[in-house]
Amino acid sequence: MFRTLLISVVVMVAPLFLQGQAGVSFEAATDARSVVLESYFDVDFTLSNADGSNFQPPPFKDFIVVSGPSSSVQTTMINGQVSKRVGYIYTLKPRRLGRLMIGSATIQVKGRTLRTAPIGIEVVKSQPGAGGEDVFIAAEPSTTEAWIGQQIILDYKLYTTVDVESFNILEEADYQGFYARDIRRYDGRIIRETLNGKQYVTKILKRVALFPQQAGSLKISPINVQLGLLKKEEGRRRGFFFTPEVKRVPVSTKSLTIQVSPLPDNPPPSFSGGVGEFGMISTFNRATLTTDDALSLTITINGSGDIKRVQAPALVAPPSFELYDPKVAEESSFESGGGITGKKVFEYLMLPKEAGAFKLQPSFTYFDPDSARYITINPTVYDITVRPGSGRSQSRNPGNEDGLVKSEDIDVLMPDQALYPQRPPFLGSALFWLLALLPALALGGIIVFKSWRARRADIDPTLLRSRRARKVAQQRLATAQQHLNAGSTRAFYDEVSKAMLGYICDKLHIARSSLSKANLQHRLEQLQLDQSLISRFMATIQTCEMALFAGQDDAAAMQDTYQAAVQVLSDIEGGLSQKV
Repeated sequence: MFRTLLISVVVMVAPLFLQGQAGVSFEAATDARSVVLESYFDVDFTLSNADGSNFQPPPFKDFIVVSGPSSSVQTTMINGQVSKRVGYIYTLKPRRLGRLMIGSATIQVKGRTLRTAPIGIEVVKSQPGAGGEDVFIAAEPSTTEAWIGQQIILDYKLYTTVDVESFNILEEADYQGFYARDIRRYDGRIIRETLNGKQYVTKILKRVALFPQQAGSLKISPINVQLGLLKKEEGRRRGFFFTPEVKRVPVSTKSLTIQVSPLPDNPPPSFSGGVGEFGMISTFNRATLTTDDALSLTITINGSGDIKRVQAPALVAPPSFELYDPKVAEESSFESGGGITGKKVFEYLMLPKEAGAFKLQPSFTYFDPDSARYITINPTVYDITVRPGSGRSQSRNPGNEDGLVKSEDIDVLMPDQALYPQRPPFLGSALFWLLALLPALALGGIIVFKSWRARRADIDPTLLRSRRARKVAQQRLATAQQHLNAGSTRAFYDEVSKAMLGYICDKLHIARSSLSKANLQHRLEQLQLDQSLISRFMATIQTCEMALFAGQDDAAAMQDTYQAAVQVLSDIEGGLSQKV
């Protein structure tokens, strides 16, 4: 049976400076782990991220080529990264029993010869009388022995030798003792597998991520599924209006037991509950400050375990620092690689009480199920310089909007209970005369305001924008800093770009519609500004454009970009004040 050509192309046009591709590879894969002698399977030779020529398949000496090669082409772009895949597909039938090898295919790419690795296929003899149902569903966990909090992937897989039209899960399993979460995105391809000498077509119907919450033998109850099987009717011809009859068949999985062990005793002090595989990123808001300033530390934890179990890592601050309780700034989980991946961001606030030089080394410890041991991550040591401040008796309170409270929590009580004379009458008082004159003052204010508006209307709008260019740029940079603190990457780079381009357009009277990097650089050069200053300005604009297109998410790079934008705008303001 010949396959039709499948071409699925998703194309996005990218600027030349962002065009890029992932690494070139040439690989072979099959849709079967083992097959019986009378059956067939597919083998796919895939070239990734390159244009090839002179494709040569292996000899297939132990196989009959049922069909092929058919071709498939797929091109995608994600975050500026172009990916292209070209596949050559063959359908093969084995000639004999045993472990058969599919040799290496070759293809030419830019004068080089790429070669696939050989693939082994186990061919077994068909055993129709050896038992085994024609259709059933099995619950297959990634492991039957786990630790508390470890992620277990549970697949409900359909095995069938007959045509299955549909399926409907009637009753879910009872995941008592587990935190369970359905996984929507997984490899749902149809695979051929051999079980007890019988070949089945298999497909994953449902995938669940399980996280044991307690130790012991935890039992997973069966799920009940209704399958729709196509009936075979002998002697009846299938016409245009013929609808095949579907037989409803109930099937159930067998119960499953998972042995869950408690975590080893005596964990490190920095262990905060994470079980799986994690990474840590930490960032500071400043490295130099005074005793009047607050120091903010952000720790981001990413990993493949249950992110809800991860608590704030214990932070060992210098003794002279006042450390407040951390708060959770962000918590999210998403599907990745067929499992659940999570992210959690903690924010720490601390106040230095004494001047001096200090070191701070955040650390995070998690339990790795594969190695059955605790792993501590402490990649960065921060050097902090504290200078003497103004000495005002204030302390930070993270619960207040202004972050400041007075050192005196309660005012001094006044024990004097002496009686006071009655206040003078309101009529004739200073407040009375102020309220009486208020309408006249308001009228005069309106007249002055209209006069100011009239004078302002006579000013050339272009000149007005030029005068306000610095103020508008400062406002945009302040907004960009808010996005930087919030971790909003795209909004941050967009605001920095608008601040820089808007400043130049307003200051030099350049129309936004005619703005381009070429005429912008030409105009700055006409003003005889320092060439290094122009290069720094254009480099910062380039950084923003690349980050907006590629989706860059690097806190350190964002901080560097912000500092560069502030400095270059300040320098250009000084240079233009002498030219414009």
